[in-house]
Amino acid sequence: MVVEERIKIVLLGPTKSGKTCLADYLSNFKDTPSSVYRETVGVRILDFEPEGLNLPGRSVKIVVELWDVSGNHRYQACWPAVAAGTQGILYVYNIEQKTQLAELELWHKTFTTPAGVLGPETPVIKDDKCLVFAHRSTPPQGNVKTQKPRLSGKLQDIRCLATSLDYTAETNWKAEFDKLITHLVISQRQDEENAFLNSGMDGPLPVQSSK
Repeated sequence: MVVEERIKIVLLGPTKSGKTCLADYLSNFKDTPSSVYRETVGVRILDFEPEGLNLPGRSVKIVVELWDVSGNHRYQACWPAVAAGTQGILYVYNIEQKTQLAELELWHKTFTTPAGVLGPETPVIKDDKCLVFAHRSTPPQGNVKTQKPRLSGKLQDIRCLATSLDYTAETNWKAEFDKLITHLVISQRQDEENAFLNSGMDGPLPVQSSK
């Protein structure tokens, strides 16, 4: 029987930031972006099996649940369900829209602080389990160095990558996404191993007979 390990990653960010196009591409659902904008209703979940992951140890089937979350705040009633069980986050904003970076900071605050949607038992997702995608649909014009994404606040501690489905970006962001999946799988295995070891320490210590 093939062992299956599931990883939950959510895409968060403002409306019209490119989340759905990126989700379709990363999950191998669709290679090319649609020219027609359709707002995501609530959340859509894409399951896929990533290929070519560099994972040590046992051979298992890795399944990624990619949650494409609507950027419209009228669906915030479903955010606690989105946060529950999340292991990694992709923060997405459209670098061509100047107001979206400030919106992205609000998304980050909402999903990483107790004042947001996190329940008392929901662990905070650490920065090393997140990526920021600064997405754009047109190549940068003029001085490219001045147009690179610059994050502020607590977002600046998260690795930020320029992404596009319409031209070749400087960084292989798809490979970085695969590295994130690998990191999440290894972290999940370590957590399960630690939980198993700790469960064996809950009972009374064995007493060796002197006879």
